[in-house]
Amino acid sequence: MNKKGLLIILLTSLITMTLGQAPQQGERPAFIIKGQLVNASDAQPVEFATVSVFSQRDSTLVTGGLTDVEGRFEIPTRPGTFYIRIQFMGFLDATISDVMLNRNNQAFDAGIVEIKENETLLEEVVVQGERTQMEMTLDKKVFNIGKDLSNLGGSATDILDNLPSVQVDVEGNVSLRGSENVRILIDGKPSGLVGLSSNDALRQLNGNLVESVEIITNPSARYDAEGLAGIINIILKKDQNKGVNGSFQVNTGIPDNHGGSVNMNLRRDWFNLFTNVGVNYRRYNGSGFSEQEFYNASPSSPSFTIRDRKHDRGGLSYSTRFGSDFYLNDKNTLTLSFLYRYSDEENETELVYRDFFEPSGSDSLTLRNDNEGEGDENLEYALNYVRNFNRKGQKLTADFQYQNNNEQESSDLVQSEGTTYNNQVPFLYQRAVNDEIEERYMLQSDYIHPYAKDGRLEFGTRYTDRLVGNNYIVTERNESGVYEVDSTFSNEFEYEEDVLAVYGIVSNKLNKLSWQLGMRYEYTKLITYQKTNDIRNRQNYSNFFPSAFLTYQMTETQAIQASYSRRISRPRGRRLNPFSSISDNRNFYVGNPNLQPEFTDSYELGYLLNLEKSTFYGGLYYRYTEGVEQRLRSTDENGITFTRPYNVSIERSFGAEFNISQDFTDWYRVSGNVNFFRSYVPGGSVSFGDEVVSYDEAEAVSLSTRVSNNFKFNNLFDAQINVNYRAPRNTVQGKNFSVTTVDIGVTRDILKNKGTLAFNVSDLFNTRKWRSETFNENSFQYSEFQWRSTTATLSFTYRLNQRKQRERRDGDRGDGDYEGGDF
Repeated sequence: MNKKGLLIILLTSLITMTLGQAPQQGERPAFIIKGQLVNASDAQPVEFATVSVFSQRDSTLVTGGLTDVEGRFEIPTRPGTFYIRIQFMGFLDATISDVMLNRNNQAFDAGIVEIKENETLLEEVVVQGERTQMEMTLDKKVFNIGKDLSNLGGSATDILDNLPSVQVDVEGNVSLRGSENVRILIDGKPSGLVGLSSNDALRQLNGNLVESVEIITNPSARYDAEGLAGIINIILKKDQNKGVNGSFQVNTGIPDNHGGSVNMNLRRDWFNLFTNVGVNYRRYNGSGFSEQEFYNASPSSPSFTIRDRKHDRGGLSYSTRFGSDFYLNDKNTLTLSFLYRYSDEENETELVYRDFFEPSGSDSLTLRNDNEGEGDENLEYALNYVRNFNRKGQKLTADFQYQNNNEQESSDLVQSEGTTYNNQVPFLYQRAVNDEIEERYMLQSDYIHPYAKDGRLEFGTRYTDRLVGNNYIVTERNESGVYEVDSTFSNEFEYEEDVLAVYGIVSNKLNKLSWQLGMRYEYTKLITYQKTNDIRNRQNYSNFFPSAFLTYQMTETQAIQASYSRRISRPRGRRLNPFSSISDNRNFYVGNPNLQPEFTDSYELGYLLNLEKSTFYGGLYYRYTEGVEQRLRSTDENGITFTRPYNVSIERSFGAEFNISQDFTDWYRVSGNVNFFRSYVPGGSVSFGDEVVSYDEAEAVSLSTRVSNNFKFNNLFDAQINVNYRAPRNTVQGKNFSVTTVDIGVTRDILKNKGTLAFNVSDLFNTRKWRSETFNENSFQYSEFQWRSTTATLSFTYRLNQRKQRERRDGDRGDGDYEGGDF
């Protein structure tokens, strides 16, 4: 296709969009042309394609329209003889001839129309056909990672931290719309890439392997009910183009950020081999401080303490995934895949305590050094089977997945004391070894059965069995130089979780109104066992999780949706283990074996507008949560702070979210997001054993916003400037302060557009710092912490037989939870 042909397509699209959106006068015409457009390669609907109706006699354009999100089109016209041309960027045109409408034949149904991808597109079309950075539908938002220059050379954590409405705090905890109760999946399923500790695993996952991220804030009954705020689904790269295709990327950066990745596939008639390999060496420095005042300190304890912290963390990480799709025939596909991730880190942390005593006026300085080695190994095996039937849309899928994850941390800790930094005298030597293993099995099956014209029934079941073992051994050196086990902190802990789920969904469409009703049932068996104290805790509960969606397609470009779902957050792992790490022996995080699950009822109302050069989404949401989990702090008379999770009360959250993307000119595009929310938690107190912890009523009013400015400077380079702002937020024991960051990036295509050079700076002004203040009955604390300072990264990407950022259809986003997400 040449430039002239491309221009004709663009002009035709503009004209037909205008005609398709024009208001109709009087009664609706009785003559209709309708049908449904699908991709010939995978039978997935093709949305927003141009459908043009021409006169058979003189080829003049009569009318036209666009396909909707299900690929359907319905175009009113006059009587006559016509031919239809269907066009979509990156596909060959589809033509239907001899369409006759008259008094005796007032409707023409084209049925299922298949359109084939154009495998021989020239580069001019490829550049114009690049995906936008953000694609919005009513049920989810899709963020195409390759278009965000600030993500190049980064980790999965960096990617999530740059997404609208998503926040990653100083400890790596991910939150969505202000809630940390979010489910993170890989290709629609739980994955070994998330690992035992999702925070560290996401930091180690090479961002070059990520294709896109889907955010689903109100999932339906087909999705796992876990995650109160919704689901974040990370889509890994996987190509299915015929022949040999791939991309190669290398990067280097300051501070140390060096690595590379390979994404390849080999497609023949009956199989498709695919692989992703990524290796990276990273080191980063961080620092922070806190000032803590103690109200009821004992005479031997400080009344005021300043704590300084700095760390140097990082090492080598490696991940690979390979597998094959086997096309047994046109109805049956079998996919086998294997995933392996390994990391080896050396981490150094230094804590300095400056203690001030009153009324004596004396002070002291304590130094604590932690040299830690950390190794993670994750393996995952997956089998997927897809059976398509003769009836369009009828499908059966079956999945099996097995994960084996291992994590080991080994620390040497030395604590010293003196009046200054230079006259320290070591007095405490400790060692800590933490071995953690996880095994997880998953069996799942889903079935879709169409009925009537637009109706669909869905049924599915899933069983997961997860076993986690944690053996934490602390030893301390005695006066003879021998290390003895410290039973105060040493602990062996086991956690087992079994979940059995079944669901059913019915949906249909009546003219412009689509509806969906669903119900999911989950039975949970949870067992924790503290081998050290021989304490076993069992929890069994059965729950129903209804969902409902109602969508009204106002016009071809406008839709409105109301939705409801009920969701759960189960306590697990570290949150249930009552023993703590000793890395900081004045601040302990301990779990709570009495934690109960949280339940949320979530309501959302949204409006979506898709135009040729702009997209707008505006939505209101409300969440009512029972058994809200909060991390509360308490301080004893010796100045030791304990942080423990509790089920405190209820929480009511209300918010409004707005997303917009606008092409102002051929060289400037801007996209932005604003999320405003208000949450309320009543005050009260909770207890753990003999300890009683009080917390205040908390009304948090806050917002987060992100603006991305994208520039094209002819054929020289592209540039991007991203600005993120997170407003202050009240908590039940204090306040988190605002954060503002700026990221910039530039990119240039070389080697006849087969290669791309990119340079980016993350946190340009070094302002990504977490600041907070915390109150409790015995102390007040102000803290400031920065996990990583400003980084700069240079990367080079080479594409082999691959179009730049090839558009991915919905059918390529993985199976399992994410089959058939119409709403």
